[in-house]
Amino acid sequence: MKKYYPLLVIACFVLLYLGSIWQRPFFIPDETRYAEIPREMIASGDFIVPTLNGLPYFEKPVMGYWLNAAAMKCFGEVPGAVRFMGALGTLLSAGLLWLLCRRADEEKIGRVAAVVFLLSGLVFAVGTYGVLDAQFSFFVTLTMSMFYFAWTEKSRWKLAGYLALAGVGTGLAFLTKGLLGFVLPVLAVVPFLIWQKEWKRILFLPWIPLAAALLVLAPWSIMVHRADPDFWPQFLGVEHFQRFFSGRGANDDRSQPFWFFLPVVIGGLLPWLLFVPAIWLGYRGRAREAFRNPLLRYAACMGGVWLLFFSVSSGKLATYVLPCFPAYAVLIAWGLVRYAETGKTFREADWALRILFRCLLPALVVLFAVQAFNLFVPGKIPQHYLLFWRGENFFLPVIALMVFLLWIWMAKEAREPVYKFTCVCVAVGFAALAYPVSIPHHLVREIAPVDFLARNAGKFLTPDTLILADDRMAVVAAWTFRRSDIGVYYKKGELAYGLDRPEGEGRFYTKDALAELVRKTERPILVVTGSEKRAREMPASPEKSYRRSGDLFLVHYRPKGEKHP
Repeated sequence: MKKYYPLLVIACFVLLYLGSIWQRPFFIPDETRYAEIPREMIASGDFIVPTLNGLPYFEKPVMGYWLNAAAMKCFGEVPGAVRFMGALGTLLSAGLLWLLCRRADEEKIGRVAAVVFLLSGLVFAVGTYGVLDAQFSFFVTLTMSMFYFAWTEKSRWKLAGYLALAGVGTGLAFLTKGLLGFVLPVLAVVPFLIWQKEWKRILFLPWIPLAAALLVLAPWSIMVHRADPDFWPQFLGVEHFQRFFSGRGANDDRSQPFWFFLPVVIGGLLPWLLFVPAIWLGYRGRAREAFRNPLLRYAACMGGVWLLFFSVSSGKLATYVLPCFPAYAVLIAWGLVRYAETGKTFREADWALRILFRCLLPALVVLFAVQAFNLFVPGKIPQHYLLFWRGENFFLPVIALMVFLLWIWMAKEAREPVYKFTCVCVAVGFAALAYPVSIPHHLVREIAPVDFLARNAGKFLTPDTLILADDRMAVVAAWTFRRSDIGVYYKKGELAYGLDRPEGEGRFYTKDALAELVRKTERPILVVTGSEKRAREMPASPEKSYRRSGDLFLVHYRPKGEKHP
């Protein structure tokens, strides 16, 4: 029976990642953006030049869009399809991590590292979210794994083959997020080879990967230059160098302080911070031995140098640091395995598990009591004091929290290291699986507006309706209504670059332009905004009506003389 345990674990992680991505609606702005660009590619047949709302959008190259388009062709234009490739890439990254450790004769560490990686908070959050960072991280992990294989290989032909695969990973990473696909491997490999006192290999190892990477990226790079010569100056000059040195891109400012990623990494490594004392004891007295191990040196170069590089950059988002997490998983796994080999029982983690249990158990009781009272005696408790409003299902979250606490209690009581580790993993995995169906709808309705638009806009839309939307809602409207001609109202936002080009002429409307349009046009107008202030500032008219949900507004102007339905 034990021989089937690895398959069972793999099946559980596949369920966790590929099962949870279908459960919740799109969150804006990222998920609708990375859904709309491949949708427009499919609709137009142009897979070379990325467009967003029909306007050139040069923030990233095309590989992530191609992969999302392929998933959408397979599964349909649904939220899960946009998240599928990121989730699959995360699972494959864990597989590469296991192979890397196995190559270093550390298979037990590889198994633990794969589990630590997949259950790390940031990894799961990004891996099941519709952004391109998980895909990029997979390609970088592929590059680094194949380079390590090449570094340990004695056969010249196999070495060349592994280096070529590393180059393929680099080329695909470049086609996903640009120059980082080259920069990150160099920043890790060079200090690793110097640390190994093999710096002379720096002179000849890069050429095969470089050639393979250029073969991968050259065809599209040439085609996009021919189709739109402005792509590379905009992408490299603004989205790379300007953003690195100033934090500002074409449409936004991502500048953050140097220490920004420190809390991101600490929070992203939950729940494994519970085991920090055990990890510390695993390394204590063995640090020199540990870092004579090439695998740990390799992981330290990846996790340390990359984190420093991301911190030096002015432009920062929490998801940028995701490629570091395979390295952190290896370092954590080594400490856990060495600690377990001493025969101790992870009792150093018991205090944290005990605090977690004692805090969440009363919270569970209070949550159930308050929600159940409101269910049977409605109106007695003001709605703003409730976590789940009337009509929202609170039974599933309560049950999920009960199961989570049960496994935490079992972990606290366990004395076998493997059993304690397993109980924590099951608790975290179950909580992650339940998370998408446990979010109170009213808390996310303003960042998940697609359902509201789809339900309500149909009453207003006709084939000749002119649709406008403000900067936050323009891409949402384009995706919801399957149109790439949405006018942008009030503020340009992330569409500023495309609106400032000839293709964007006449697509941007100020408050005065909207007032003039309402006064003169005989077409119906629908304006989507995520701001009550902007909705109130729109011109008054006898033909004006609206629908709202929180701060989301659909403002409709009927043609003159048409009666209110």
